[in-house]
Amino acid sequence: MRTRYLAVVFGLAAIIALPSIVLADPIPGLYNSTDLGGQLLTGRASTWRPGINSGLPHVLHAQSWDSATLGTQWDVSCAIETTPFGVQDNRIAGTGTVVYTSTFQGGTLTLYAGAWPWGDGTATLGTTTLITTVQFVNNVPVASVVNGNTSGEFANGCNLVFAIANGSGVGETTSLNPLITKPATFPTFLDGTCALAGPLVQFGTWGTTLTETMAIDCGALPVEPSTWSAVKGLRLN
Repeated sequence: MRTRYLAVVFGLAAIIALPSIVLADPIPGLYNSTDLGGQLLTGRASTWRPGINSGLPHVLHAQSWDSATLGTQWDVSCAIETTPFGVQDNRIAGTGTVVYTSTFQGGTLTLYAGAWPWGDGTATLGTTTLITTVQFVNNVPVASVVNGNTSGEFANGCNLVFAIANGSGVGETTSLNPLITKPATFPTFLDGTCALAGPLVQFGTWGTTLTETMAIDCGALPVEPSTWSAVKGLRLN
């Protein structure tokens, strides 16, 4: 059995002037998460599965987290993984890492209206890739880190890239302890039809998303060389 946690995929390194009115439509730029000094909230994520330990499809749901409320700034919903994830087992005598590569298709990323420098709107996503590295000691998972990225397009033609560098696993359901359940402070489980998962199928994983970077490109994205240098230094991909 494997422990994997998500994380879902966001932000890049620049801060532009905060507008004085509510925005409509995404605004080109590079934006950092708050842990990097920007305004993009870090988040929380869940991945649903049909069985307590395993099964396909897996459905990603990630939302911003302001330390009290989910989804006040952004939301990623309904990216679906329908094929088995890749596994690279680097353990020796039960100790070491196992790397899981998950590929999700479709879904949306919504930027909610507010006094944010990036504007608002909903992007239709293409492929979302999450790479989860789980550390084992004597075959017991003790920690996990998630890196990932996604891309998409807004209705007005602007392009989106969203990435995370330091997602962290928090918990998952398991038949070894059926009492473990997802806390309400993590995004709801969405099933394979993008509906709320029923009360008898509340299965999956949950975790946090950190170190987010977001790029919005509407055809002429202004980029400072120093900004690109800083972004490449994050080693997001």
